[in-house]
Parts: sequence; structure tokens; C-alpha cells
Amino acid sequence: MSYASLGERTALFKAAGQIGVEDRNDLRYAHRLIMEVIRNQNRLECLLQEYMKFPEELPHGISSFLKILAFLKWVDCAEEKRLKRTVFAARQILGWRELHDYESTIARIVFASKPSYNQLDENKRIALTTCNQEWLVKKLEVSFGRNFALRVLQRNMRALPTYVRINHLKNTSPSSDLVGQLQGSSKMDFYDVWKLGSPSQLNKLSHNISKGEIVVQDLASVVASLTASPRPGDTVLDICAAPGNKTTHLADLMNNEGIIYSLDISPNRLDLWKRQVEQKNAEIASPILADAENLPINCEADIVIVDPPCSNTGVLARDPSLKWKLSDSKIRSFAKRQRAILREVSNNVRPNGVLLYCTCSLLPEENERVIEGFLEKNPNFQLETQAPFIGEPGLRGLDKCQRFYAHMHDCNGYFIARLRRIN
Repeated sequence: MSYASLGERTALFKAAGQIGVEDRNDLRYAHRLIMEVIRNQNRLECLLQEYMKFPEELPHGISSFLKILAFLKWVDCAEEKRLKRTVFAARQILGWRELHDYESTIARIVFASKPSYNQLDENKRIALTTCNQEWLVKKLEVSFGRNFALRVLQRNMRALPTYVRINHLKNTSPSSDLVGQLQGSSKMDFYDVWKLGSPSQLNKLSHNISKGEIVVQDLASVVASLTASPRPGDTVLDICAAPGNKTTHLADLMNNEGIIYSLDISPNRLDLWKRQVEQKNAEIASPILADAENLPINCEADIVIVDPPCSNTGVLARDPSLKWKLSDSKIRSFAKRQRAILREVSNNVRPNGVLLYCTCSLLPEENERVIEGFLEKNPNFQLETQAPFIGEPGLRGLDKCQRFYAHMHDCNGYFIARLRRIN
């Protein structure tokens, strides 16, 4: 059976069903292997080149298995016994005949020492040791300096913790049982936000999550909603709103009083938004299917929140597959669209209203440069200090903006700018 066209999780569960694996710990371990292979993709391909010359296109299953084996051998430093168990499992899933032509390669991987990067130039070596495309390494070095960029890249090699918040729309007064479920987690100093102590704790909370009592939402995203400071009775325009965590948090902060217009261009994502909003009991939110560059709604909002499409360079620790889909031209395209969306939606901010711009990108061209260009053409807006301010000041002198970095704040990389319309 071929799983080439399936997502990683779907392929995992189909393969598990094929060989009768049902244990959650085994499935969790298998999923970790898949995600780590994706995270280490370029490094593993380079290492494997030492032991076999890949044809132009290996069968998907064979390629994935060899990368898993290389990860266990050279990154995870697995014992020989574990490597042999992995080979045995692969023969069950892929079939003995399919693996026959690669047996010598498998043996070399299992018994060989790790190849060295010493012969490579420095940028190529850093790209391989931090598992990134070389152009992105250079771009981050230009933006932040080599030492800071290295810390960013190295932190992305490890998974981030999971954050959850209590949904007061379902829990007007959170019960002691619910709080007890969060024992072993760290409560943040503001709002009802918790950093889970271990990945397994998420399973214990699955019932509360499915009921909408607890919401999985990254710390930086929670801070973005808080810095918007919506009040009961406000009119809020939530741009690029799906999948809906921020919308439901805004409704929570507004005590379900007022109105939130949530706009997204994707029908599928908006369907997900609708399920999230219903599950979390966010009664004041209304969906709008539209392109943010051409708003179909004409209203004066107290708060307009813009969370536009971006490179997602701040979430590569959480979703490593994203880094292999990036290109410099895509980043330029994102920045162009971000400027256009910000320009369009700013017309809907009422006098003395708030315009909040946020992205999951680390790159100045999607953040500070977008804000600089907007302020230059719109002198009737000015930056405001944010609260809470638990991140780092923005770059290029925009110190009222707030930045998050995974290696400093243990959450997604993120950018927030809060602007006030002053006329």
C-alpha cells in the first residue's frame, strides 16, 4: 500500500492499522519519529548520500523508512537492538521483496559510523546541523546577527511546549476538578493560561478540550488577543480569522457582549472556524467568506485585528514541515499581500479605534517593514504601548511592537503591533 499522497498522521494510522498496532504509546512514538524525520530532512538526505546514491525518485515508503533508520542511528543514537526492531517492522509494513534491493544499504546504515560535516563550508554546515535551507540561514543571520540566528535555529530542533487556556464562556467559575486536571502544569502570571508539563497531559485533558472547556492555544497568540483589549459591547473585525482560536478568545474577553465579524478566504478553514466557535460557545461571532484585500463589509469597528498569511518562520519548531515549503520569493509575496490587507482593512477602524497587526513570522520584512510602510502612508495612525508586554521590543526602533522568540519565551515566534487611529 502506498501512503505517498497522505499526510503524516493519516499515513501513520493507516500503517498502524495494517499491522495491528493499537497501543497509544507506540503510536505516539511512531508519530514522534515521523515529525523528527521531517525536522531533520536535509541532514538525513545528506547523510544517506554517503551510503547510497539515490535514484531520481525512490519509492515513497522506501525513502521514508531509510530516513527513519538514519535518524535513529545518527541523530537519536539508538542501540543496535532497536535499529534491528525497526528494520523488522519495516519488512512487515513494506514487504520483504520491496526492501530486497536495499538490504546492503540498510546494513551499512546500521553498522556504519556517522559521516562528518567538517569538509563543508560554514553556511552549508550550519544549514545541515540546524536542518534548514541555506538561504533561510543567511536571511536570519542578516536580520539578527549570527549568534542570535543560531540560537533561533537550534531551538527549532526541539518541540515546543503546549499551552492551554480556560474558556470562561463554558466555565464562568472553573471548578476545582477542572483546575485539578491541570496539576503538573505551570500557570502564567496573567489570565487563565497554563503551560502543560508533558505531552501526555494533553491526553488527560482531551475530554475537557472536546467540550470546549479548555482551548489549546499558543502563549503568543493569547497575548495578541489580550493586547487588543476588547471590551463588552465592542464591534470587532477579525481578519483572516480561521481556524478560530483568537475569535473565541476575543468573545471570552468580551463576555459574549458585542459583535465579532470574522473574515476568511478559505471555505474549508471557515467550516473549521464554525465548529470551533460553536464548541467554545462564542455566540457573538459571525463568519464572512471573503478576500481581505477586498472587504465586502462597510463598518466602523472599535478593533480591527489582522493576522494575515505569512511565512510561519516563527512556528518551525512546532511544525517543521513548513520550512521545506518556503522560498525567498514566497516571503516577498507574503509581504506584498500583508501590506495590501493592512491598507484595505485600516479603512474600517473608527476614529480612536485600534488596529492590531500580528504574524507568526520572525522576519522584519513581514513585520517592522510592513508597519513602517503603513505608518509612512497613514499619519493618522500611531503605535501604542502594549499590555501585557512579556516579549522583546520590535526591531528598527519600533520598540512599542512586541516580539516572541522560541528560544527566549518557550512559545511560537510571533510579532504584534498595536496602532491607534488618532483622528
